[in-house]
Order: sequence, then structure tokens, then C-alpha cells
Amino acid sequence: MAAHFPSPISHLIFCLLLLLFCHLRLIAPAAHPNLPPQEVEALKKIQSKLGKTDWDFSKDPCSGQGNWSIHGVKGFESSVTCDCSFNNNSTCHIIRIALKSQNLSGIIPPEFSRLRHLQILDLSRNFLSGSIPSQWATMQLAELSVMGNRLSGPFPLVITKITTLKNLSIEGNLFSGPIPSELGKLVRMERLHMSSNAFSGALPSELSNLTNLVDMRLSDNNLSGKIPSFIKSWEHIEKLHLQGTSLEGPIPSSISTLTKLTDLRITDLKGGHSLFPTLSDMGSIKTIILRSCLLYGSIPEYIGEMKKLRTLDLSYNNLTGIIPSSFVQLGKADFL
Repeated sequence: MAAHFPSPISHLIFCLLLLLFCHLRLIAPAAHPNLPPQEVEALKKIQSKLGKTDWDFSKDPCSGQGNWSIHGVKGFESSVTCDCSFNNNSTCHIIRIALKSQNLSGIIPPEFSRLRHLQILDLSRNFLSGSIPSQWATMQLAELSVMGNRLSGPFPLVITKITTLKNLSIEGNLFSGPIPSELGKLVRMERLHMSSNAFSGALPSELSNLTNLVDMRLSDNNLSGKIPSFIKSWEHIEKLHLQGTSLEGPIPSSISTLTKLTDLRITDLKGGHSLFPTLSDMGSIKTIILRSCLLYGSIPEYIGEMKKLRTLDLSYNNLTGIIPSSFVQLGKADFL
């Protein structure tokens, strides 16, 4: 009986299909990228310590399903964000966690440091106490916010070890004592919010190293000494808030070099009187609050010529003379 062999065409088709299948296996992304078990375990530890009972581990934390991604009204958020592009789209890593206004209490879990790819952590407006865990020194965060909690003690030096930080908000807590010189090591810093604590002492000169600052807020602290002239190093700064700091005047002349300012707020200075600071080159400024700054002399004519100015507060000073005629141009100002 003659043997039956497949035709050359059938053999060719089979080979082509096999090659196509292998090619698709090589280029196709994994259908369900995996979150490493150690990151899942870290989330479970964080859940336990913070009492975050609505995290549902029956669903993939990177899926955005269930309670893993909740965006409510502004200021309220409970979300975990992953990047699933690792290892040819087969592996996920957590890169962002936001737990804003979640009524969380207790101390901040050190297990956040086990999330090696975490870049953004926002724990704003909760009831967290204690301080920042020392284990966080190894983290590679770009943004950290713990504003509006009950954290206390001296400035957490562990923060100065996270040299990748660009945005830091610790305002609205109970931190006290001096602002450490080590803070000047965070040279990537762009936004630094430390208002409404109980920091004391002079501003360390090392803060002059923060040349990338665009937003600095130190209001409502118990600082001492003069407003330092080194603020001229913050040449990119757009917002500078020094309200109710107990700092001494006069406002340094070097402030005139901060030509990118859009929001300047300095109030309640102590010490000597000074003439109105030179702000004439601040063409983009929208808010000027210089209340109770021991200013004397006349109000410069150019203030009324600032086309973008919307808020101007010069109350409780020793200014004299008439209101400049240029002020008629401030018709769009919201507060004057």
C-alpha cells in the first residue's frame, strides 16, 4: 500500500502558520501583567496598619476596578496607579498612591518603602501621627504630601535623604524646632510647602542651594532673624509665602531680582522700617500682600501699571502720600 505524504503546498502552509504563531508569541504583551507578590504583601501591611478596609484584594490592585481607584469630590481620593510596561508589558509596579481625606489614623507605615518604584505618595488631610519612618531613606519619591495631619517632632531628617524629591508638602502639621541645613541637599526641589507648623530659628543659608524652586511656603511658623538676602538664588520662584513667620524686616533689596514672581505674600514683620521694595520688573505678578511690613514712604506709581495684578494688600504700614493716579488701571483687581 502506497504511503501518503502531505502535498508541498500543505507543508508550506503549516510552516508559515507555525512561524506566525511563534512571532505573535514573541511580540504579544501578556494578557494579564502581574504585580510582584512583595508589592501585594506591602499593600496588605499598609492596609492593616492604616485600617484601609475597603481595599479588595480579590481584584487586581492595578486594574482600577473595585475600590482601587476612587476619585470623589475635589480633595478626596483613594487610588493606586501602576505602570505595567516592565518586562515587555508582563510586569506591573506601583508608581503612585493617593489616600487623600480618608480618615486614616495611626502612624505612617514604613512598608511604603517596599514599593521600590513608587514615585508619588499623597496622604493629605488625614489624622496620621508620629513622624516619617526612617525606612523611607531608600525611597525614590518625586512627590510627597502629608499635609493636614497630626505629625509631630523635629523636621524629619529622613526626608533629606530622598534626593529625588521635587515636590514636598508637610504643611498643616505639628512639626517644631529648627529647619535643618540638610534640606539644602534636595537640589531638585521645585515646590516646598512647610506652612502652619511650629518651626523656629533662622532660615539656614543652605536653602540658597534650592535654585529650582518655583513655589516656597513658610507662613505661620515661629521663625527668627531677618528675611535672608539669599532668596535671590531662587531666580525661578513664582510663589513666595512668608506670612506670619515672626521674621524681621526689612524686606531685602534682593527681592527685586525675582522677576518671575506671580504671588508674593509677606506679613507681620518685626524690626526696622523700610521703604517700599522694588517690584517694578515683576511683570507677571497677580498677588501682592505686604501687610504689616513696617513700610514707609509713598506707594510707587508702577504698582498701578501692573496689568496682571488682581490682589493688592498694603494695609497696616506707615505709607504716606496720595494714591497713585495709575491705580485707576486696576479696575480688574479683586481685592485692593
